[in-house]
Amino acid sequence: MNNLQDDQELDRDLHPKLAVFIELAPLMKDLFPQDFAIGVSDREKLLLGVGSETVPPLPSGYVLQQGDGLYEAVRYGKVQKAILPKEVFGFPVQANAIPLQDNTGHVFGAVGVASSLEQYNNLFDIASKLSVAVEQVTATIQELAGSVTSFSGTMQYISEQSNSVSRSVQDIEKVAKMVREVSDHSQILGLNASIEAARAGEFGKGFSIVAQEIRKMAGNSKEHTETIRSTVTKIEELILELHKSVTKSNGVANTQSAAIEELAVTMQEISQNASTLAEYAERIIKGEI
Repeated sequence: MNNLQDDQELDRDLHPKLAVFIELAPLMKDLFPQDFAIGVSDREKLLLGVGSETVPPLPSGYVLQQGDGLYEAVRYGKVQKAILPKEVFGFPVQANAIPLQDNTGHVFGAVGVASSLEQYNNLFDIASKLSVAVEQVTATIQELAGSVTSFSGTMQYISEQSNSVSRSVQDIEKVAKMVREVSDHSQILGLNASIEAARAGEFGKGFSIVAQEIRKMAGNSKEHTETIRSTVTKIEELILELHKSVTKSNGVANTQSAAIEELAVTMQEISQNASTLAEYAERIIKGEI
C-alpha cells in the first residue's frame, strides 16, 4: 500500500514531460536500428533505465555523476556528448544527453542515450590495419616497378651492345673478305711466278722457291679466312638469337611495367578508401558524427 502511495506521489511530482519520456522510453529503442540504452532522470537520479542487447541499463535510482552526460545536461542546460571509457560497460560507449526544460527555462530533468562503439572500434582497427597493409604492398609494388624499369634499361643496353657487336662482326667479315681476295691474287701470282721460274731453268730455281712459299702462304691465308668466315657466321647467328630474346624480354618487361602501374593506381585508391574509412570510424568514436 505504501509503495502504491509512493508511486502515486511520484507521478504527481513528475513534470508532464518526464512522464511522457518515461512512458515512451521502452518503445523508442525499437524505432531505430542501432542498439542503444535509454535513461530518463530528474535533477538528481535516474528515474528509468531501458537497456539493450549490448548496452545494459543503469539501475533506477542511480545518482547522477560527473562524466555520465546526464549530470552535465542537468547542471549546464546544454546538449551533452561524451565517450564513456570501456571500464564503465566493458567497451567504449557514446553517450548523448539532452536537458528537459519548462517554459521558463528551468531544467527539471534529462534524457540520455548510450550506444556501443565496439563495432566502430573494430572497424577502425580493421581499416587501420588495412591501410598499413596497403601501404606495405604499395611500397613493394613501387620497388618492383623500379626493378622492372631497371631490367628494361639493362635489356635496352644489351640490345644496343649486341647491335654494336654485330656491326663489328660485319667489319671483321669485310676484312676477312679482303684477305681472301688477297690470298686468291697471291695464289695467282705464285702460280705465275712458278711458271716463269720454270721457263728460266737453272736461273729461276731460287725464284721458284719464293713462288712456292707465296702460294703456301696464300693457301694458309685462305684456310684461315674460311675459318674466320665460319666463326663470324656462327657469331652473327648467336647475336641474332640474342637480339630476339632481348626484344621478347623488353616486350614482357613493358607489359609487366604497365600492369604494375595499373596495380599501383588501384592500390593507391584502396589506400585512400581505407584511410577515409579509418578517419570516418575515428570521428564516430570521438562523437564528431
